[in-house]
Amino acid sequence: MKKIFLVITIMFFTVNIYSQQSNSDSLTIDKAVSLTLQNYPLIRQAKENVDVYNAKLDVQGSSYYPDVSAVAIYNRIGPVPSFDLPQGAFQLYPENNYDAHIEVKHNLYDFGRRNAEKQLLESYKTSAIDNVQMVKTNLAFATIRTYYSILFLDKSIAVIDTNIATLNQHINITKKKIESGTATDYDLLSTKVRLTDYKGKRIDLQNELQKQKINLEHLTGLQKLDNSAITGDFLELIYDTNDDSLIQAAYAQRPEIKLAIDAEQSAHLKESLASLGNRPNVGLYLSYGVKNGYVPNIDAWHGNWVAGFQVNVPIFNGFRTTNQEEEARANTIVTETGMVNLKLQIKAEVDKAIEDLNSNIEQIKTAKEQIEFAKKSLEKAKAQYASGVGTNLDLLDAETRLADARFLYLKEVYQNIINGYELKKAVGDVVW
Repeated sequence: MKKIFLVITIMFFTVNIYSQQSNSDSLTIDKAVSLTLQNYPLIRQAKENVDVYNAKLDVQGSSYYPDVSAVAIYNRIGPVPSFDLPQGAFQLYPENNYDAHIEVKHNLYDFGRRNAEKQLLESYKTSAIDNVQMVKTNLAFATIRTYYSILFLDKSIAVIDTNIATLNQHINITKKKIESGTATDYDLLSTKVRLTDYKGKRIDLQNELQKQKINLEHLTGLQKLDNSAITGDFLELIYDTNDDSLIQAAYAQRPEIKLAIDAEQSAHLKESLASLGNRPNVGLYLSYGVKNGYVPNIDAWHGNWVAGFQVNVPIFNGFRTTNQEEEARANTIVTETGMVNLKLQIKAEVDKAIEDLNSNIEQIKTAKEQIEFAKKSLEKAKAQYASGVGTNLDLLDAETRLADARFLYLKEVYQNIINGYELKKAVGDVVW
């Protein structure tokens, strides 16, 4: 894959709009993403899910150790079997039976069932780890989009402010011309209408800016971002793209692909585990303790022990094993089909991102041309207005066209940046 590179293309409409000095409190894009990955609780939740599977593996590992327990039993028997002897009645068992012992049970061999369970849990853990990366990726790109939205809105407001200041100057000039009889109230009213329109646009942009700042505060964990805190370049980015290489890179890098591979692996392991449902199980049993009931003194406590092997061979379980195998095979087919669909989706996302970028490059060229034409038109309108040939309305129209062209350029640059990051996301590039 050809490296995505930055081409030096930046236009300055005003010094205040397109150049910002960084300060100690500035929030760069890298810092914003870093804060999001550090503070956002969804990442901690994803990491804690990995710890859950670590704990499950520890629990499963306990099946390789013996199970040791202490048991105390009391039984009252009645009637007690007895028979008569010359010496008197003789009881076969005591009425009060006591048994206290330590017993050890150990699963010696289960034909790979425990190992299959361990491998399945390890597969689930791998999925949880890969999910952490996917959560980070989604949050990083959400932060980037929000960050550049703030830059775009801030610069758009600056363009609006420039035009509001110009319109206020027009109003002052028009008032003087009305007093001298060279302008009419209609000229003043037209200018005020334009001014009101720009003020309304500014309110909408300011409202959206505040909402985006709230989003960024929510993502990064910061409190009350200052207007001058966000600093960054607002540049056109041109990407050298190659469809085939980018798609192959996406197949290798996308976290969704890794999760799909994990799901396939888990499905195969679950299928293997289901196939072991009818396997025998061999266990060892040991017990040592004290109890009463031994002749001739049935009430006296005596030490005793038991040792043995147990083989458990499933014969019939209501077709449960067969049904579990069929379920596991069906799940495997679902995951394999899901991988095919996912690759098609990823290819479409990469192709769309490339198309959006190519289209955007042409839109930027058009926006630049519109700015140049609007500048020349404004110069001509100013000259005509100064000589008395042009009207105030002609001049306002020319200024509006220039403002619209500048706003369009800002919008296309913003879209260019977002499309560039959409391509990075589609390819699976790590941006932190």
